[in-house]
Amino acid sequence: MTFPKLDPARVAVIEQPRSVDDVLAAAAHRLASDGTTGAALDALRQREQMGSTAIGHGVAIPHGRMEGLAEPACALLRLDPAMEWTGGQDVDLVFALLVPTGGTQAHLQLLADVATRFDDPAIRAALRNASDADAMRAVFEQAGEA
Repeated sequence: MTFPKLDPARVAVIEQPRSVDDVLAAAAHRLASDGTTGAALDALRQREQMGSTAIGHGVAIPHGRMEGLAEPACALLRLDPAMEWTGGQDVDLVFALLVPTGGTQAHLQLLADVATRFDDPAIRAALRNASDADAMRAVFEQAGEA
């Protein structure tokens, strides 16, 4: 499976994030098509309630499956400043992912790809130092080409 391209509208810097739920809502808003923001938020919340999606190094990967989704959707957010995520880890890079309900294997493959990209300290640093959302998107896309 090829990794879904990051739509420029799905990459953002969130200033002064107030709570994990607010960040999940911002991600859901970017991931959703017309009228599906509530379902996207529910999917992300359900997974976060099962256990923290923070993976270390300031990164969280909230994810879930959503009924009616035709293909995977992803969003990349940088939090300024970092905030305490579920489970107590500080997080400033968030990659949200939704996959169609039946896409278990694709879901696992995409999560592995994202985790591999974020495992590289140079990529994390480049995302943190990117001047804006367009630069963040370019860093993340280039990381997948390596």
